[in-house]
Amino acid sequence: MTSIEERPAGTADTLPERVRTAIRAAAVSQREVAHRVGMDPTALSKALRGTRRLRDGEIAALAKACGVSTAYLVEGTGPEPVLPPETGRDRAQPVTAQERRDQILEAATVLIARRGYHNVRVSDIARYCGTSTATVHYHFPSKEATLHAALEYYAQRFRTRLDEQFDRATSARDKLRRLIEVQLPLTADDIDEWSVWIQFWNQAMLEPSLRPAQRRIYSGWYRVVVDVLHECRSEGLAPEADVEALADRFTAMVDGLAIQILASSTEMRPDRMRSLLLRAFEPHLDLTDHPGAPG
Repeated sequence: MTSIEERPAGTADTLPERVRTAIRAAAVSQREVAHRVGMDPTALSKALRGTRRLRDGEIAALAKACGVSTAYLVEGTGPEPVLPPETGRDRAQPVTAQERRDQILEAATVLIARRGYHNVRVSDIARYCGTSTATVHYHFPSKEATLHAALEYYAQRFRTRLDEQFDRATSARDKLRRLIEVQLPLTADDIDEWSVWIQFWNQAMLEPSLRPAQRRIYSGWYRVVVDVLHECRSEGLAPEADVEALADRFTAMVDGLAIQILASSTEMRPDRMRSLLLRAFEPHLDLTDHPGAPG
């Protein structure tokens, strides 16, 4: 167990602020949070004022109750809690059915990505976009339907970004490099995209009804890799390579490395992921030190 004095310098004075933010994002009262974690409300108030130190167990319980990671509370790292837009109540004004559906989908994707599928309630989605749970159910009959929609949303986002990169590519080799770059979890949106994808994987393991959608979207991504490798062969590159074997290796590396980054299970970082993926097609294709690669 580590005491607050043993945590990194500069952490203690920002911990209460992050706990307050997490409580606001959870949309419950401070007293209710104290009840959920088994703390006296007065003790929690003192901790948030900085006059009482939070114990490790209390921090972990607060993180669970508010749907954030312990790393966020202690270090300020990882996905931040999702606060409803300040204009959320204005969004309850009359809008078209499509606009309302888009609002709900936006809320669902962000909340699922950052809080986790099982930690998001339909009421959370409704609160985020300033509408009722009945309206959410009208557009998405079940929470599972919102997960489907979130995955479809990010799949389309990925495809749009990939098409933009391919339009600028100068060769099939350049396409592979750009394909790698688009896969890296560099921005908050990238991390959200990966988070939803990994959670859908997890749910598909437990719920067979989700597998057809997961397989369809993943097969589309796999086919992109195979097609680009065939383009490389048509340009005289890797003529003896087993294209599908290379695609299997590459996609497995992409998935595994991204999971390591998001789960912080190793010291893997995006720059290291990039470096490894550039060598994923060796000895058939060398993508390192190639002029004209994207930044």
